[in-house]
Amino acid sequence: MSNVVELHPPVVEVIDEENYEKHADAALLLKCFEVVKDTLDVINEPEYSIEKEYDTHIDLIRAFYALKVLFKRRTGHDAAQVAKDHWEAIGRYMLEGGPKPDQFIPIVKYPAEPLPPEAFAHLTDQQLACASFNYADRVRMAVMNNSPTELALDEARVFSLDATTALRQLVLRLSGGSLEAMAAQINRKHGETLQ
Repeated sequence: MSNVVELHPPVVEVIDEENYEKHADAALLLKCFEVVKDTLDVINEPEYSIEKEYDTHIDLIRAFYALKVLFKRRTGHDAAQVAKDHWEAIGRYMLEGGPKPDQFIPIVKYPAEPLPPEAFAHLTDQQLACASFNYADRVRMAVMNNSPTELALDEARVFSLDATTALRQLVLRLSGGSLEAMAAQINRKHGETLQ
């Protein structure tokens, strides 16, 4: 038996933006809901108050960072900076007069557009099938991501259009090159196989 007592330092939770980035959107939203609900309960009870660095105050800080992370995921921008820009624009409007400024929330767009059908014209049948599969798989990965950002959803839109275009080119090529030829292949005589 040993007389040495092993002391472990207390676990300290770091409350910052980086800590909340690892959580999915649904978890962040639930955390915000719970904090607001608990804060309303505290406000409704006259014997309780919100004091600095106590539970309710710490929970409000948690909700702040959860909302900040959600905003950045959805827009690609810092919520504090966007709010500051809006506040300054309203301040200028109130001091200088003139038309009320628009309070747009900036959104980051995926930096590419779908490819035109001509981009797939030179590909072989196998390359078209592979391109369609690859684009469709990237869409699947973006959509199935645990917490897709608006940028990832916009990327999924671009790739889904490319997947459809490549697949359309392949189907048209395999069935004669036009919608009419494809329709003729579909309406083949009984017993014929589609090659």
